[in-house]
Amino acid sequence: MVHGRDRELRVIGHFATDLDPTVLVVRGLSGIGKTSTVLHALKQVGAGSSAVRVVRPCSSRPSAHDLDNNRRIDLSAWSVPEHLEHDADFDAAGFLRAISVWAGDGGSGPRVLFVDDVGVLTPERARWLQYLADEAYGQDWRVIAAVRSITVDPLSDDVEVLDLGPIDRMPLRRVLAAELSFPVAADVVEHLRWWSAGNPRLALELAGSLSAAELRGDVSWAGPETVGSAARRAYRAMLAGLDPATMTALAAAPLGDVSVVRREGRSTVRHPLLALLCREVCGAADGGTPVPDRGGAGPGAVAAMLDGLHLDELPARAWAAVAAAPDPYLAARAVGVSLLTGRAWRDHLDGPLVPDGVGPGWTDHLWWREPAAVGEAARAAGVRVAEALLGLEDTGDLPDPVALRADLRQIGPTPGQDWVGVGIQVRALLALGDVVGARGLLADHSGATPGRTVAEIVARDVAAARVAAFDGRAADVRTHLAHATELRPSVEEWLPARGMRVSADAVVDGTAPASTMPAQAGSWSARVLGEYAADLGAAHLVVGQAEGAVALLTIALEHCAWPYRGRVQVRCDLVEAVMASTPPGNVGPRAQRLLDPPVAPEERSAPDVAAAYCRLNALLADDGTPSAAFEAALHTPAAPMSPWQRVRMLVAYGRYAVTRGGRSTGDAMLDEARTLVRLAGMAGWLRGIDAFLADADASGGTGPEWEVLGRHEREMVKLAVHGATNSQIAQATFVSERTVVNRLRRAYATLGIRDRRDLVRLAETRPPAWLAGG
Repeated sequence: MVHGRDRELRVIGHFATDLDPTVLVVRGLSGIGKTSTVLHALKQVGAGSSAVRVVRPCSSRPSAHDLDNNRRIDLSAWSVPEHLEHDADFDAAGFLRAISVWAGDGGSGPRVLFVDDVGVLTPERARWLQYLADEAYGQDWRVIAAVRSITVDPLSDDVEVLDLGPIDRMPLRRVLAAELSFPVAADVVEHLRWWSAGNPRLALELAGSLSAAELRGDVSWAGPETVGSAARRAYRAMLAGLDPATMTALAAAPLGDVSVVRREGRSTVRHPLLALLCREVCGAADGGTPVPDRGGAGPGAVAAMLDGLHLDELPARAWAAVAAAPDPYLAARAVGVSLLTGRAWRDHLDGPLVPDGVGPGWTDHLWWREPAAVGEAARAAGVRVAEALLGLEDTGDLPDPVALRADLRQIGPTPGQDWVGVGIQVRALLALGDVVGARGLLADHSGATPGRTVAEIVARDVAAARVAAFDGRAADVRTHLAHATELRPSVEEWLPARGMRVSADAVVDGTAPASTMPAQAGSWSARVLGEYAADLGAAHLVVGQAEGAVALLTIALEHCAWPYRGRVQVRCDLVEAVMASTPPGNVGPRAQRLLDPPVAPEERSAPDVAAAYCRLNALLADDGTPSAAFEAALHTPAAPMSPWQRVRMLVAYGRYAVTRGGRSTGDAMLDEARTLVRLAGMAGWLRGIDAFLADADASGGTGPEWEVLGRHEREMVKLAVHGATNSQIAQATFVSERTVVNRLRRAYATLGIRDRRDLVRLAETRPPAWLAGG
């Protein structure tokens, strides 16, 4: 346990390699990590094979070990006498000679004698350590000792003291993760750090007594009610040294707040477990131990569970808890958390919007911390937005997107918003294609707000992840989700987070989706199932699994016509997947039905959405290769597109061209896409490009070069395929019959065929789009 000990490691490493004849004493409470810190520091400076650790030197059976504990020697003959008065009372030379003979050459690193488990450094033990150090220095050994406390005052000038204090939250989190192999919620880590006073061993002892739900934060944990054996050992001497008045004062002290006092650059931390030990002692003297009040299960307790996302504590679904205790604030918490997690927000779709007795004011608490300070117009808009989004949750559709957009604009600028409500608004704006409004809402409410709940913090990260996913910033998606799951590891199991994670992994690493089966099937809303399918479909499309993408994206739009990725982008993904997995011109009736509803101009006003809309139209244009629609979208876009959208455009164009026989055009587009994805951190696309080209080669090699044919040659080829003679072609195209013959010969050479029979056969098996539609 050496996490967060960088300064101490440097000090110990410098001492081990220095020539100054001093003793280094590392002091700290039991469990603070003295042994592991010293051993790690010695290995860092190359003393792993040349250093020796002496264990229990002040007992009747001391021993020496190498740093890996592979070898051991009994040093009982040189045990430290109980009372050391003169040099002759301890044979330091013999003690050291025995260790030197046992250690042998000891490698090439500095020779360090690490005297562990000294305990309390009394005057007798200090003299013994000094005798040993004097002898060791003469034989080129350095001496480091680990002690719990020092009772010698003053110490010799030859003794340096290094205090090991508490470790911070992030190092403690790494210790817990390494030892428990289990995710621990960030606020639980903070509780453990405070209760243990930053002592790693005590924190591990406390964590060992917690359930998995408590460690993950699914059930709240305020602190221990009893003290473990490691804490008793650590505080035994401290407890014994307390006078009765101090012990009584500590027993009565509140345990809920951190108390840190800084004096001369050092921190003095009150030890809460010591205070709990004092409570035990005073409680035993009084005939009993006070039991902390954990509170009841009324509306306030349920609201606290929802605010803290302690969802395993809820007596039933959140909405059932509201029905049992109607309360506007509780109703808002229940709806907000249901929309955040994606769980079905009520048990029966035909039930009332809210339970009887709650009243209409609950929507105010969904959006604002202090609703009384908000104008009536904004509050009325808040009611309508809540109703529209709860309807979307059940059906996946929005009856009046124009009205929803106007109401969101009414709510957005109001101050004092709850972050759960902000996250809900962000998702709604993205569904409407208003990524600019979603980004602005995130920025307007991103300032530090005191007292933010766990639900608000998680909602903020999930909202930011959604905006990043909409923008194609996959690495940012993973960062935001990692921050949310650090606070609540169970976020990883929420369907919205799983979908975004799968999609981001596909873009960044080329990781193919492992499964489409959602956890806790049946408990997710229609909206969330649709968005999850859209995320999975996008991931399949990235890695080149177009057929799987078609099925998922079709399901996505059937379940949720307004996903957070926006209708334009999901529809475009669906068309691209269809084009890449089926013969040209065969979109399919089921997919076509989902593409028929019109897209309002407001939905494609953002530059990247406009680029996706151009890509959608180019895919549906069927104007041959090279495609005039794609060329215009790539080189003269209506607004500048991001690298993400340009990659999407290049890949779509490349697939489009190759499937229509335009291999050279397709290769050029896909090669440019390869370069861009490497530069932009989207290397996952490489897997999809390679898979697509491999399938294209397997189904027919490089394919005919249909796109090389000029406009006049295409016209003549089309007439020839449909049975026109050379004379009829000449009359239709206003050229001589000899010109027709020459141009058809050039077309045959370009396509790699011999005559008109080959042309007809090729047109039947692998036609270009311009020929199939003619």
